[in-house]
Amino acid sequence: MSGAKRDYYEVLGVERTAGADELKQAFRKLAVQFHPDRNPGDKAAEEKFKEASEAYKVLSDPEQRRVYDAYGHRGVEGSGFSGFSNVEDIFNFSDIFGSVLGDLFGFGSFGGRGRSSAARGSNLKAGIRLTLEDAFRGTKREIKLRRRDPCPDCKGTGAEGGNVATCPDCRGTGQSVTATGFLRISVPCRRCGATGRVAQRRCGHCRGEGSLAVEKSLPIAVPAGVDSGDTLRIAGEGEAGQRGGPPGDLFVVFEVEPHPFLKREGPDLHMDLPVAFTQAILGADVEVESLDGKVTVEIPAGTQPGQTVLVKKRGMPDPESGRRGGLHVHVRVLIPKDLSREQRKAVAELEKLMSK
Repeated sequence: MSGAKRDYYEVLGVERTAGADELKQAFRKLAVQFHPDRNPGDKAAEEKFKEASEAYKVLSDPEQRRVYDAYGHRGVEGSGFSGFSNVEDIFNFSDIFGSVLGDLFGFGSFGGRGRSSAARGSNLKAGIRLTLEDAFRGTKREIKLRRRDPCPDCKGTGAEGGNVATCPDCRGTGQSVTATGFLRISVPCRRCGATGRVAQRRCGHCRGEGSLAVEKSLPIAVPAGVDSGDTLRIAGEGEAGQRGGPPGDLFVVFEVEPHPFLKREGPDLHMDLPVAFTQAILGADVEVESLDGKVTVEIPAGTQPGQTVLVKKRGMPDPESGRRGGLHVHVRVLIPKDLSREQRKAVAELEKLMSK
């Protein structure tokens, strides 16, 4: 597709609050309408079919949908899925057609093209807890994962030494195909389990599964400015795929601890500043600690209790643009409780002067 991509929700014709069933129904309708087998030679229909398939692929995956909702098309780029280059690519996504077109027509696949049973690995989720200072500066952390990685002996094939042969029954397609009208109905090959390959001998290390449970330490670069609930997606660091499929992704969710005296609201920081009532009356320059060192706050003369003074560009950085929010200083005027005789006399004299 040329030009800027359309919003995925617009492509499917659904609201952003649409549930899984509504997404499936919307895609089902478009897929049947624009499927190439129903529109032979129609390039416009093919493009619409590819566009709808891409939209459904992202929005039907809860993790990818959450990333897309937060960051748009840019968020799901580099995930191993950036659209379809041709119609053949679409049929590699068996979860789309097995769950949508397959249950619509009652068949294992739609369109008569061979479909591999290779399955993408599951996504993983991990959490990182940060101080506000770490979130402000950005930092590096190491997390430990327990996941399934491809077996090193058979390289994920499940076959001893990785030695596999083309399935003689399906001739490597993984599918047994029967033509019915404009449809070509495919069912998984029983002999090879729809992989198109058969092991000459099962791998003894992974017992033919193609993957092993491992523990791995993974360095994570935490961007400056992240907030609680922000998610960093690391492509290809999830579970190993099945039967030669690609690995899943790792989603790292951040949690930022409360700060002793700073409160965060998006890119802005808020703090309370106690000042003497004389400072509020006369004005003063007060030095306070911020996340990147001391900063002078100018208290204007006649400042009222609860008044806010904004110090620009002293808040949190935006993770994408680097632009900084502000530091909002909320003035708390301190009224002394115990005054000496001289102090009381001075205040009384001030009251007389101010009442004239």
